[in-house]
Amino acid sequence: MQRYLATFLICSLFAATAVSGADLKAHERGTDTVIIEADRLDVNATQSTAVFKGNVRAARGTMSLRADTVTLVYDKQTRKVDTLSASGKVSITWDDRRAECLRLVYHVQDQLMELIGDVTITKGRESLSGQRVTVDLKRDTQTAEGGDQRVRVRVEAQEGSGILQWKK
Repeated sequence: MQRYLATFLICSLFAATAVSGADLKAHERGTDTVIIEADRLDVNATQSTAVFKGNVRAARGTMSLRADTVTLVYDKQTRKVDTLSASGKVSITWDDRRAECLRLVYHVQDQLMELIGDVTITKGRESLSGQRVTVDLKRDTQTAEGGDQRVRVRVEAQEGSGILQWKK
């Protein structure tokens, strides 16, 4: 019975109702509403985790995410998500940017995204790439590391705001 209760709480927490791809439109999601769809959901109440597997799509506000696997770690008392981790062909969009990487770790309360492995972020025709990029959405800062390669940036001089400008 306790396992079913935990599953119900997780499902209600993430609003994981049966949602089709067309239902992930921006007008249907409020900024506090999270919509996640996947082929499978595994909840572990003891470890406070929910693992979505298989063609995962998630949306909250202006952010949307696609990945093979998404793991949520939540606080047992508040039931709020602390960390979202995504792996396997990760694609994330927010505002007017699109990023692709092999792994993403998003610290929800700090609004800090860590994109890891073959990272490419694009905004229009401009781009930033490296092996690890940290984007602090709260402080409007970013750090790019090249790893074995060098960081590469493409900036269009005639553009009004570029890839290096992260204003909300």
